[in-house]
Amino acid sequence: MSNARTNSGHKAAIRRAMYRIVSLTGIALAACPSMLHAQSIDYGSLEQLFGEPVTTSATGSPQRATEAPANMEIVTAEEIRRSGASDIPGVLRHVLGVDVMQWNSDNSDIGLRGYNQVYSPRVLVLIDGRQVYADHYGYTPWAALPVELNAIRQIEVVKGPNAALFGFNAVSGVINIITYSPLYDDVNTASVSGGTQGFGQGSAIKTLKFGDKGGLRLSASGRVDDDYSTPIPASAGTLLRNHNDHFAFDLDGVVRLSNSVQLEFEASHTGAASNDFGPVYSFAHDENLSSSVKTQLTADTDYGLVKATVYRNWISINTFNALNTKIKFDDEVTVAQFQDIYRLGTDHTLRLSLEYRHSSVNTTPFVGGHVFYDVYSAGGMWNWNITPSLSLTNAVRFDSLRLGRDGATPAGYPFVNSDWNRSLGEWSYNSGLVWKVDDPDTLRLLVSRGDQLPSLANFGAFVIASPAVNTTGNPNIDPTDVMNYEIDWDRALPIFGAKFRTAVFYEKFADLISLTGGSFGGAPAYTGMANAGSSAGRGMEVSLKGTFLTHWRWGANYRFEYISDQFEPFARDGKAYLDFEHVTPRHVAKANLGWADDRWEVDGFLGYQSATQGLAGLPFSSGSFLTPVPDYVSVDARLAYKPTEWATLSISGQNLLQSPQQQTSGPEVERRVFATLSVNY
Repeated sequence: MSNARTNSGHKAAIRRAMYRIVSLTGIALAACPSMLHAQSIDYGSLEQLFGEPVTTSATGSPQRATEAPANMEIVTAEEIRRSGASDIPGVLRHVLGVDVMQWNSDNSDIGLRGYNQVYSPRVLVLIDGRQVYADHYGYTPWAALPVELNAIRQIEVVKGPNAALFGFNAVSGVINIITYSPLYDDVNTASVSGGTQGFGQGSAIKTLKFGDKGGLRLSASGRVDDDYSTPIPASAGTLLRNHNDHFAFDLDGVVRLSNSVQLEFEASHTGAASNDFGPVYSFAHDENLSSSVKTQLTADTDYGLVKATVYRNWISINTFNALNTKIKFDDEVTVAQFQDIYRLGTDHTLRLSLEYRHSSVNTTPFVGGHVFYDVYSAGGMWNWNITPSLSLTNAVRFDSLRLGRDGATPAGYPFVNSDWNRSLGEWSYNSGLVWKVDDPDTLRLLVSRGDQLPSLANFGAFVIASPAVNTTGNPNIDPTDVMNYEIDWDRALPIFGAKFRTAVFYEKFADLISLTGGSFGGAPAYTGMANAGSSAGRGMEVSLKGTFLTHWRWGANYRFEYISDQFEPFARDGKAYLDFEHVTPRHVAKANLGWADDRWEVDGFLGYQSATQGLAGLPFSSGSFLTPVPDYVSVDARLAYKPTEWATLSISGQNLLQSPQQQTSGPEVERRVFATLSVNY
């Protein structure tokens, strides 16, 4: 199929999808004429009203994190600033239930409640509602996100399958990044940093206000640094390290068309070059260019709060791997969404959501083909306030995927393009019962199911055809199904100025996807990706945090998790680049202590991880093995001084206790120290 025919068909599919969305929504609204007027959202005003950060993400209505029908941690702007981190993984490494594998000075992978791996594929990452993970491998390129830390109002970390509440592929959880609104907030900052490993970074944010009619926020940043100098394991290959660099531009705007209608728009462009660890645990160099455009219309109507969103992401990645093979993915994603949140009486909130998604990527390193899919999704949510102290939220979503491929195939390839003419239908749901037992105590009972759809590389966009290696994705691979059951208890301890949280959970993964293990025949024979079996994790989380004597804040948390894998013989003991039973630490503990007055801020963070093992790759993509990772303690800290009301000087450090330190199966991490000057203008 030619590119012209592909683009024409793509546009026609979007038109058909939007027509279906509008038609179905009209039918639903006509059936519910008694819906009450919805309200627009201003996070700053809601924080003042509730006296603490709030979320509107789970149900569309303002809620405290303890009231949401999900296990949610909210990381505030103050906590982001006082973390001393230079990037989002550095912030999240202090959060309960978040696992961070740091491979290099500028490259990390993030999982929730264990189940972390290179190119971690099970966490949905959003920036203001827009997906930022890359469909071609289903992972998040953290070094290339177009968002400045100073522009973030809060980060919501939601654990467990939440596809029915938050959207496509949220199977282990969601990291929802919410920035300040250019309409309601006025953020004008600039900062410059420098430190060890040749680290240098500068960023600036400017907000332009147009009275109460609109606002525009402009952000720009640049960063350079050297990688660690610690040895690269022999199993990871012989590539030499390159310098890391990053730049980003972002434009966010809001126009108030009337008292009840707002138009939002966004455009961003990011470039990053970094050292990386690829899916087969080999050292690599990545060059990442990504762009996005987004528009969203929100209308407060007699039929509810109606929101229509369209966005498009372009990601171009060049990877040079340990075999010195260039892998180039050009990934395009177009998403059209429609939702309506409305109330029936005072006790019922309903949400209807419809979505169309088209994703396409080229085949690589064998060129000449394209793998793509269209996904049509429909979902609904019902939040019922049964009594003033008891609420029930049920959400359901159905995804219908239509897979396809066009273009050339290698000689002797075991598949033809018609093998991709396949349809998949998957259900996901979330059910949460929230009971406020009394003023200090809240209980949550959560049951959820989600589906991890295979990435485009899993489906066959990755194809190596050479005399030494013949491997491919698999059009017949099945999605991974995830079930989660948990009980949460939150208790306020006002006499100590503290909050206690605990959760007990059980999660079950079926049809996990491995990078090797399949055998597809052909001449010569091909191996490749396959479903490897199931895994079950059970665990508990406990946290306690609070303040005392006005100037002090503190926190401590602990997670225990035991995972058992039930893999096919080809994938046992990590042989197929997949192992969670041996690589997830049983015990993870984190603590923080901070003090602040009008001029000074001092914060320290302690982390402990019990001994475990890590996966490492064998040469020529021939499998993997397990290598010991000892237990370790890490310390981060920040010291800041405000000489004026508009300027802050700070010194931050990571991994201060021991350098170098083995934290993964990759290179040992080094101590990092850097100074930052921030100004508000």
